Amino acid sequence: MRLSRVLQSAARYSSPFVRFVLATPLHRIMSSRLMILRFTGRKTGRSYTTPVSYVLDGNSLLVPAGGAWRRNLEAGPRASVRLRGAWRTVTAEVVREPALADLLLGMIQKNPAIGVFTGIRLTSDGRLDASALERERRRGFVVVRLSLDNDPRQARTAAA
Repeated sequence: MRLSRVLQSAARYSSPFVRFVLATPLHRIMSSRLMILRFTGRKTGRSYTTPVSYVLDGNSLLVPAGGAWRRNLEAGPRASVRLRGAWRTVTAEVVREPALADLLLGMIQKNPAIGVFTGIRLTSDGRLDASALERERRRGFVVVRLSLDNDPRQARTAAA
């Protein structure tokens, strides 16, 4: 089993603990690279929260998404995030081709842990491993761009 799959399994089991830490004043130990994403299930209508890694890109957050949760953002692009201790509303956009490789390259350069968790690493010349990228594309890997809404106060009602 590849290291990325082992890490993804470990992350699944540690999610409740990570969610707890990110929701407390202790969030500072994790919140520079992790945040809580809250969205509504497209079939159930239930509210879900999950910790996700992110990279800040201007007024957007880029999130690697290999899991099925991303489909909920395709159905209803409004969501909220707990980013560095504060809830913010966001609008989601699922990015596939042609921008996927360029976005992912920038994300891994800013946060190398993304390469370890996704199984898509950089080659010695600084490019994405093409075979690993293609393998993860076939598995449904995408990048989700979360555009931050302008007024952070709006998120208080969305998060409630």
